[in-house]
Amino acid sequence: MSSDARFDLPGVPTAPPQAEELSADRRRTLRQAELLAAGRHPIGLFVKRQVRLHPDAAPHDDRKAEGLRCGGCRFLTVVGHHTRSYLKCGRVSLSHSAASDIRRSWPACERFEAQEANQ
Repeated sequence: MSSDARFDLPGVPTAPPQAEELSADRRRTLRQAELLAAGRHPIGLFVKRQVRLHPDAAPHDDRKAEGLRCGGCRFLTVVGHHTRSYLKCGRVSLSHSAASDIRRSWPACERFEAQEANQ
């Protein structure tokens, strides 16, 4: 018997346990996954407009599948800030916000351009 059980009255529902609050990063990750599943690129959250996935983009739910990904785009940029590095899309305004971070594994957006072979 839990210590709180002795105060429970028969037939009176107890309060549900408090739902765990999700961090802003976790909420953003879930929203990004929803967008990818809907055929839209998560960078749209940052630029405040819908950005479609490239027709030849890799599937969002299989990181090993063939197809175009942000990691192969020539606009993928590494931005250093203090002691860390962040991946950003050079096609949009660069910021030091996590909202504009890109993941190499994401399916490519409609504005994808392949990296040159000598890079």
